[in-house]
Parts: sequence; structure tokens; C-alpha cells
Amino acid sequence: MKTIALKDRTFNLIKDLKEKHKMKSFDKLIIDLIVKEEKVPKIEEMFGILKGKTKGFTRKDREEIWGDPNRDF
Repeated sequence: MKTIALKDRTFNLIKDLKEKHKMKSFDKLIIDLIVKEEKVPKIEEMFGILKGKTKGFTRKDREEIWGDPNRDF
């Protein structure tokens, strides 16, 4: 856990925003604000995002990755 210094006005603005959005913690509020600002997709939006965009591994690919031709895949 880390501590950050805020001016009173900044703290009051964040506190008011936390209450307005009914957040349980400042951490949750800040994370949500960053995710929204950076347009980071929510984790539930990521499931299946690569479906149809990737190909499966072949036995040769797996052997090259793990370096063991006798490995049971």
C-alpha cells in the first residue's frame, strides 16, 4: 500500500466523486476513472476477443515451443 499527498480541495473533490458514484473505496474509484480515461476494455469484454483471429498450434509448433518431441500434447 502506498500513500499519496493531496491538497484539501483535491481530496474533497475525490471524496465527493466517491460518494456520488457510491464507491466503497478511493482505490476502486481511481481504478475506474483510469480505465474509463484510457478506454481499457473490461475483463468480461475480453473473453473470446481472439476467436477466429488465431490458428491452433500444430504438433510441430508445440514441439518447437517445449523442445520435447516425446511430450504428450
